[in-house]
Amino acid sequence: MKITEIKTYLVSTLRQNWLFVKVLTDEGVYGWGEASVEGQEKAVEQSIHLLAERCVIGEDPRNIEKIWQKMARHGFWKGGFVYMSAISGIDQALWDITGKIYNVPVYMLLGGAVRDKIRTYTHAGNAESALKAVEMGFAGIKTGGGKPGRMYDPASDIEFLDENLASIRRAIGKDKLICIDNHGQGTPAEAIKLLEVAAKHNVYFFEEPISPENTAAFKRIRENSGNVPIAAGERLFSRFEFREVVENQLFDFAQPDICHCGGITEIRKIASMVETYHIKLAPHNPNGPVATAASLHVSAAAQNFDILEFAAHSVYARTDICSMSFKPENGCFPLPQGPGLGIELNEEAFAKYPYRSKQYEPRYNLDGSVAEI
Repeated sequence: MKITEIKTYLVSTLRQNWLFVKVLTDEGVYGWGEASVEGQEKAVEQSIHLLAERCVIGEDPRNIEKIWQKMARHGFWKGGFVYMSAISGIDQALWDITGKIYNVPVYMLLGGAVRDKIRTYTHAGNAESALKAVEMGFAGIKTGGGKPGRMYDPASDIEFLDENLASIRRAIGKDKLICIDNHGQGTPAEAIKLLEVAAKHNVYFFEEPISPENTAAFKRIRENSGNVPIAAGERLFSRFEFREVVENQLFDFAQPDICHCGGITEIRKIASMVETYHIKLAPHNPNGPVATAASLHVSAAAQNFDILEFAAHSVYARTDICSMSFKPENGCFPLPQGPGLGIELNEEAFAKYPYRSKQYEPRYNLDGSVAEI
């Protein structure tokens, strides 16, 4: 069996464009992957086709590790979110093909399931949307670390976060999870003040208190977190980039993204690496249905898995393009069924949602200088 072609599809949704990857073989078996990355889908798409020509076409799709190593090592210029996202999409599709060939779910190829269900949360900006999320069956929600809008105002963020967390907690009760994503905004001192607020409201984890580049600054956060668990990793692309922060034990939850970190092949290695430091796996996944399906398989097989992110608002708006329903019950998704990833996409429906250029809304500091988004 040989890989003959790789196709890509861009499908617009509410917050981004999903980038789907279809790997085809000479025996009619094909696999689906996803390489969605907000605002940079076109660059990733071009990288996928370059990788296909240089490293993938003509290979046996079951030689997943060999193909991954070729893609990662034979370009000389390694890493980065564009290149690693391209690898990720192709890699997921190879696992899908291999599972179909052997007629087993992908998690069986990863050693089998170690759990019966997959705990999950979704996004909510306020008490009303948080209550709706838990009524839909999610274990909890994730909200922003500060006041939304085009201006970044740390002083206003503290007051807003305190009031917003209090109202969400009243709405959903003490037993549901509240997570915070700060998107790496601000300085360590500002993040520490937000962590003090988070500690008052029993926050499950505080994600990306600052940008991940500076481990010394992250250590300062860690030492002043007030026992609020720290989560990070969506902007670390491969186990090599995780190594330093893991060795310094700077977070409690590792959040590799299966669309960016190197796919199933790499995320399972990251999961095993962080497990040796007693760090839990909470895959980052504000993505589409294929990435979610792939993340479910990894989550089923990883001993240190804890909880999976799910973009309910977007995925539920495009139910006509995929076969998997993604309906949680009592805070959990069931294990995926069927061979491979267990998901099929309706290519005819893609035309209903053509690519639309989308970028994050820009943010500025109060003096007009550029702020993190």
